[in-house]
Amino acid sequence: MVFNRTDITCDAHMWAYRHHLRGINRRLAEEYIRQGSPRVLAAIEELANAAPVALAIAQFHKSIRRSPAINFWPVIRQTRGTLLVRSTKPGEDCPWPWRRTKKGNLRYALPGYLLFSPWPTNVYRSLRRCTRSLQRLGVTDGGAKTLEKDDAFVTFLPGSIFFATLRARLLILAMQEFQGLASPDSMAALDRWSNEPQRVTNIALRISQRTLVYDDGSDHCEIEIPDAFTKPLLVPSTPDRRLELHWVRVGRISYWP
Repeated sequence: MVFNRTDITCDAHMWAYRHHLRGINRRLAEEYIRQGSPRVLAAIEELANAAPVALAIAQFHKSIRRSPAINFWPVIRQTRGTLLVRSTKPGEDCPWPWRRTKKGNLRYALPGYLLFSPWPTNVYRSLRRCTRSLQRLGVTDGGAKTLEKDDAFVTFLPGSIFFATLRARLLILAMQEFQGLASPDSMAALDRWSNEPQRVTNIALRISQRTLVYDDGSDHCEIEIPDAFTKPLLVPSTPDRRLELHWVRVGRISYWP
């Protein structure tokens, strides 16, 4: 077998180049992990604080499904999650979250309308999964033990940190939307909708004194909103950006060094 000295020299340079990029990526990843570990800890803490809220949302929705209030779901489904409330002052601009439609009505998106869906998102289960994924990152000690592992693991960990914290942030935001059902805006929207004389359905739905009151003439029920349902939540922060590592590029092909 004949060895080409040029090929051997090129191969040596290529391995030296890859080793150089690996060293740079390693240092970038270590710095990213050190800066991101406090955000991971904060996200775990906020998810722990949000656990009672997630459980209250699940219990409240379960109560709705087992009561006549589930009949409100077809109404919400027909309007695609919006309540159409006739404008009292069509000549004036209304502030957010009110939006005028082409027919002169005001459209209000009820923040908690998903609670009436027969197939809601299991917030409590999602919260537990998100917490476990954050804990599995192994950066709760500031990343000291993690930085002792091989280059491949350390290099890919920043991406996991970014997406895990982003997932926690989106989950808390989704829970805040569920909490919007008990907000003053939602209460006002339900009152306006229930008082609308030109409604097709005879369903009346109101929230009064932390109680959801449903009435359609033949069925009536009152569902208490748990105290934990309206507990204030803090949205965890995510790293400012994803970590951009150096790649080996050969023509149109790019790969990790």
